[in-house]
Amino acid sequence: MRIFMIFAALLLAISAQAQATPNPCPNAQPVPEKLHLPSAMPAGEPVEFEKQVLAYLNKLEYRKLGWCRDKWVRDTGPLMDDNASIVHPPVHIYYSPEVSQWLLNGRVGEIPDGAVIIKEQFSPAPADRFHGIPEAKLGCSNDWTIMIKNSKASLDGWFWAELWNGSKPSTSMNFTNQYQYPNAGYGLYCLRCHASAEKQLTFSSLNNIEGAPGWPLQFRVDNSWRADVADEPPSTCGFGLSIADYIEISKPQTFAKPLTHEEVIEPSKFPMHEQNAAIQEDVKAIRFEVIIQSPTIQEMPPETLDDVLAKPHNASGASNSDSPNFVTSSQCLGCHSGLTNTSLGPSMVLTSALPPTINVSPYGEWRWTPMGLAGRDPVFYSQLDSELAFLKEQPKKQLVINTCLTCHGAMGKKSFAAEHPTEDFKVDFVYDTDPSSIGFKYGGLARDGISCEVCHRMAPPKDPSLKYFLSHQINGVYDLTPSNELNGPFKDDVITTYPMVTGLDVKPKYSNYIQSPQMCGTCHTILLPVLDSPDPNKTSVEQATYPEWLNSQYRNEYGSIGANPKTCQDCHMPSGYVNARTKINVAAIQDRIAIVQDLTYPVTDHLAKPDDLNVRYREEGFKRHELLGTNGFLLQMFRKPMNQIGNNEILGVRLADYMTGLTTDLDAASNNIVQQAQSITATVEISKWEVQADKLIVEVTVTNKAGHRFPSGVGFRRAFLELQATVNGKPFFSSGTTNDRGQITNFAGQVLPTESFKDGKYQPHFSQKNPIQTSDEVQIYEELTQNADRQFTTSFTRRDFDIKDNRLLPIGWSLKGPEDLKIPEPYLHATQPVGDALCDPVYRAGKGQSIIRYEIPLPAGANAGNIHATINMYSQTLPPYFLADRDQTRTPATERLHFLTNSLGTLAGTDYTNWKLLIASAQK
Repeated sequence: MRIFMIFAALLLAISAQAQATPNPCPNAQPVPEKLHLPSAMPAGEPVEFEKQVLAYLNKLEYRKLGWCRDKWVRDTGPLMDDNASIVHPPVHIYYSPEVSQWLLNGRVGEIPDGAVIIKEQFSPAPADRFHGIPEAKLGCSNDWTIMIKNSKASLDGWFWAELWNGSKPSTSMNFTNQYQYPNAGYGLYCLRCHASAEKQLTFSSLNNIEGAPGWPLQFRVDNSWRADVADEPPSTCGFGLSIADYIEISKPQTFAKPLTHEEVIEPSKFPMHEQNAAIQEDVKAIRFEVIIQSPTIQEMPPETLDDVLAKPHNASGASNSDSPNFVTSSQCLGCHSGLTNTSLGPSMVLTSALPPTINVSPYGEWRWTPMGLAGRDPVFYSQLDSELAFLKEQPKKQLVINTCLTCHGAMGKKSFAAEHPTEDFKVDFVYDTDPSSIGFKYGGLARDGISCEVCHRMAPPKDPSLKYFLSHQINGVYDLTPSNELNGPFKDDVITTYPMVTGLDVKPKYSNYIQSPQMCGTCHTILLPVLDSPDPNKTSVEQATYPEWLNSQYRNEYGSIGANPKTCQDCHMPSGYVNARTKINVAAIQDRIAIVQDLTYPVTDHLAKPDDLNVRYREEGFKRHELLGTNGFLLQMFRKPMNQIGNNEILGVRLADYMTGLTTDLDAASNNIVQQAQSITATVEISKWEVQADKLIVEVTVTNKAGHRFPSGVGFRRAFLELQATVNGKPFFSSGTTNDRGQITNFAGQVLPTESFKDGKYQPHFSQKNPIQTSDEVQIYEELTQNADRQFTTSFTRRDFDIKDNRLLPIGWSLKGPEDLKIPEPYLHATQPVGDALCDPVYRAGKGQSIIRYEIPLPAGANAGNIHATINMYSQTLPPYFLADRDQTRTPATERLHFLTNSLGTLAGTDYTNWKLLIASAQK
């Protein structure tokens, strides 16, 4: 009680001291109607409200309202060597009566709804350019950021906006690009700084206000800016140069700034977010091939609609707890993206003397992974439609929808099930663009794919046993952390939680489960019903990547440690960055993993306590969210078709990354796939080479370097060997060549009948005892299944008969599984070969190898001295027969996939030319 009384007395003292300051703006008028928020804000960018507010600001009428305002135009950070470390350009701020009264009350309590802060932003820095100019002659900044309080709309309680004029269309606001990151709205990137404020997400200080005691903070500014000529602000708005114009015409001299990796960074006089707002308005710098699309193609909604915010507290002050309360990745990008300039960066980017700059931030890399794209994956939706088209009974259709969307639309499906337990999730939710519709929110959550909170909110199973996990926690089913907690890899005493608690009401906590392969196994172990079987209880393990890892030398769970333990994260979330193409080789990235306002930013008033904002520089433990396999073909569909302003309208995504301003992240992801495919996936070696009379004997040893089968995951993926032999440079034999659509052909260029399984034919497993002798034979590592009618199928729910599975086994594989770990059925069986491979002693030896023998007839004149052969191993994650199967079903999703694959043509000029990706090669 005594402590409470002391605390109350302290608050009264603060309030009394604040109230002792006379109100410097006693005649302040109320907030004008033009700045009143609409009762219902449209989804995406609120263009009409932006136009309304910009029109009001352009008249400078707010200057006549008698509101409290800053003493003068002031800097937000220092400027040295022509480089400004600032969070905003020089500012001059106006405060509505609600805000000024709150400041006069000592920043006690909450700012009332409807309060407004208008921040005029003058460019270029520093504020000295505008020193001594009275308000009446200050002119128009042509650039504003505003804050309007609305505690009912989002947890942080503010509507944020940046609005500006430009001297020409390329530097003016773009009100027509529905794909761009919003310039106004709730839950925007502004939180990355404002969530570090001590109260109410604002750093507003009485010291800054004209007529109040105190002085604004001052920053070191040298004379380097004086050489730059800049116009005085125009007397009226809408004319003259704005910040966007200055960014466009600013061409600072590049200089070498020695950083960890010999990076070359350009100096900057503008905050990162200001530059990026301008970049996304001006697409001239983006180079892409424009594809004209058919108007009948079904489009995914723009990614700006994938925006679910942290809910505001209810009346009792407790967080809502009736659902998982997921938020979309739009709430994570502001803090966990990179920065590319020297204003407050660089951060989480790797830059060398040669382009491109590589974005290694969690959001920047995740965004272009199959996980980040899972909710928009055109292949997935095409496959889903194919499954549904076969089924006649609605309960079976709903079973398939529920099962498939539990992973691919995880947050939407899980949220809908919790909030509407008696209703069925509908695929149509994913295409819903009407905010008043019941499915709109869940569609946005679903389109966000395997999003940040899917993994970071995943709780360990109640029972740690493998048997329990495989019985209860696969097919994307998992337990959740409380909605105000998420898991991370760093110990609690070395993480900063304040900004996330303030901005999202979520506290990160240490959990070793986030580093567990079992967590990955939740979606990478799939057991499906066989819906065309006469046995209603028949099931099939459609994906067994996690059990495959358990049955390898890389396992390290359930007390069973393999000979070379490695987790999924060790390979798919590396700590370093190595890429031969970009010539960047960083063994271990060292950086902060959040770009929140902390003690490394320019000093500001009313920042949270230093202990609450100690964002550590991670000398170890930085994990990239690369999360890639070999499915670069999917990424190519997101790269094209693009419209004239760099958006993929069909799949609903923008090419540019807002926080870094980079338009090369998708290409970088594709390069990383190639790097992974050709460095840590598999090797080929010509282990025998003999000329015997009229035959060339070649034996090729293939070794799997992956921690699971290769290929792994969905069963239609395949890898195959191509051998081409020449005599005196002239081809005389081939096996495994393809046409420009990726279909495997013989030496005469004819597509093999096995490519369409004509008359039930397929390629067997070849080995030393079963050699390849003709060009109609080819070694394909694949899984083949048949439906109840004994027809080969790519269906996931009609896998009645296993015909072939010779996908490369991981090193350490055993037919019966590890001696010290019992893998339950049917999962152990799912790791075993099917067909001829089961009889291949080399394949079964547990070394991850396969030896293929070629016995090739030699033409006349051939001898050991003039024969040459090349062996290539290729991956196809989308074999031609799979795409042909999708074309058998005519639905909007299958037609969309057909259009996308056709728009890619032969993929000429890419790493995926002729619809195949090189894994390894050898020659003799």
